[in-house]
Amino acid sequence: MRRGMTLIELLVVIGVIAVIIGITYRVLSQARERAHLATCISNLRQLVLAVHMYEQDWGTVPIEHPRKTPEGLYGYVQQILFPTYVNDKSLFVCPDDPYLGRHPFIVLWRGEEWPISYGYYINHVTVREYGKGNPRLSPRSPIFDCGFHKREFQIDIIARYDGSIELAPRGLYKFIRPEFEEGIKHENDKIRL
Repeated sequence: MRRGMTLIELLVVIGVIAVIIGITYRVLSQARERAHLATCISNLRQLVLAVHMYEQDWGTVPIEHPRKTPEGLYGYVQQILFPTYVNDKSLFVCPDDPYLGRHPFIVLWRGEEWPISYGYYINHVTVREYGKGNPRLSPRSPIFDCGFHKREFQIDIIARYDGSIELAPRGLYKFIRPEFEEGIKHENDKIRL
């Protein structure tokens, strides 16, 4: 004689399946977050190398000075480095960025979008205020940061000029500012802002 499952047995089976799915989802979510973190760190390292290549060619790090042109906004770091020093625009976007680099607004130039997820510390104001006109950075100066890994890891990622990557506790990056070399400014050290 065949007997079917009782309601209690069915609910127990559904409960066990739900627990297994919950555990599996959590593990897969953590694995995805770790993969995003590794990709983000790799992107930041490549951007630091691009900044060094730019500096070797031009004698200064890229200095952001966004301005409105007839074709749109120009002067952001992603526009300065692409395509000569960075061949892939996806390096400028963190995989954990829910806005895909389009916040607080979309940068349009020549009808093309220029997304960026990473904060860049070197602009004409920081050079004038902190560097006193000298664009040469100290080795430990932060140049890029990413604050999109807060959900899982509660960290901000800071990429420094010397190539090191620092995983800082959440919120610390707000107190970080670029650091410039001290010393005598020569006439050829001046930059046009």
